[in-house]
Amino acid sequence: MKLRIWMILTLVLSLGSLVLISQESSEKDARVSFLTGKVQIQKAGKGPWTTLQKGDTASAGDLISTGNASKTTLLYRGSEFKVLPNTKLRISSLYNENQNGKLEVLSGFAWFQLVNLKGKKFEVSTPTTTAGVRGTAFSAFHDTKSKDSSFCTCEGKVLMTGSGDPKEGTLQEKGNGGYYPGEGGEPKRSTYEGIIVKFKSLPPFKDLMKKNISLKNCLSCHTPQGWTPEDSVPSDETYGGSKVP
Repeated sequence: MKLRIWMILTLVLSLGSLVLISQESSEKDARVSFLTGKVQIQKAGKGPWTTLQKGDTASAGDLISTGNASKTTLLYRGSEFKVLPNTKLRISSLYNENQNGKLEVLSGFAWFQLVNLKGKKFEVSTPTTTAGVRGTAFSAFHDTKSKDSSFCTCEGKVLMTGSGDPKEGTLQEKGNGGYYPGEGGEPKRSTYEGIIVKFKSLPPFKDLMKKNISLKNCLSCHTPQGWTPEDSVPSDETYGGSKVP
């Protein structure tokens, strides 16, 4: 009888340990919660590219690449990384209790919502500019041809460090954007007050898109109201709402 009880307790403890190990492993990686079109991943940034599927994981060092009309959303500890069409994103490091996080937008457009940083720093960079954040939502864009980069802040604040910024950086608050010309020089600042209201983009936004075509990627989250876009972009749930099934 005692032997049977001991075996049952051993089995329960073993199963519990496996669950804990599984949970710890899952927190080390980002998981695909949404995907449409053709999205590929290059593990550790080298070797062959393979097709990414919903439910797959991405680790530090991996490269993510999206094709035309393709998009994916990665979840990590409650944070969201949305990779829009024709974009290449490198996961340099994923934040945890012992280290800061960093993602690199090598080309294209990506959007981020950061939560549960617990005091750790998080950076998103392009080849020319870096944004340092502490719990916020913002987008990053880089054009490989012109070398132009831009960042828009949806929530909270980001500290911009790029050509034309002071040594200590420029603090960019909610509702504002910064455009960094590839040839260098002073960045151009913009505000979206009265143009984007919560999750809706109003008619004046259409005029802005004519001057900066990359802004059409914002329509992944912000639904046009009072105007009709010429081209659509893939969209999933409004940010903060994506969940892994």
